[in-house]
Amino acid sequence: MKAIVCVKQVPDTSGKVAVKADGTMDRASMATITNPDDMNAIEAALKLKDETGCEVTVVSMGPPPAEGMLRELLAMGADKAVLVSGREFGGSDTYATSQILAAALKKIGVDDETIVFCGRQAIDGDTAQVGPQIAEKLNLPQVTYVSEIKAEGKKITVQRMLEDGYMTIEVALPCLLTCIKELNEPRYMSVGGIVEAY
Repeated sequence: MKAIVCVKQVPDTSGKVAVKADGTMDRASMATITNPDDMNAIEAALKLKDETGCEVTVVSMGPPPAEGMLRELLAMGADKAVLVSGREFGGSDTYATSQILAAALKKIGVDDETIVFCGRQAIDGDTAQVGPQIAEKLNLPQVTYVSEIKAEGKKITVQRMLEDGYMTIEVALPCLLTCIKELNEPRYMSVGGIVEAY
């Protein structure tokens, strides 16, 4: 089994929001964090690693400074990190972002035993579109709003949150899951992990 987690670096909403003269956000002067829902996706992959020994790869599309975020995820326990970066990717909408990430996942390799994890949505765009679009481009079955995961061989049983309850779904591998904050509590980096990541 293999886990690939798509993550995004986003502006820290608890800090100062900077705006340029043209009305757009000045991201360069703002503090950044790993998108909170993506942290739940990372934790889900790391729990799967704890249970099965699978390899966890984190993938992000962003500017070169996003390397620091990826190092933190390696320190939490991820095995590999991939940063897809290019000036031409700046300002990408969800369609372009999902196209680029899907191409990166193809290059990494999505085989018959792969689970792709994404956060439900990013706090800067709030569209919840990138994960499902990646699944569509890779022709993967997907389950969104996942609040519980149980791995059993080559199938996964998940609970999908609804407004008034939940739905239990069994999905075969490979698949893509989008995770919500109710799924888990993300772990901290370990001291050994920090040393090893650097």
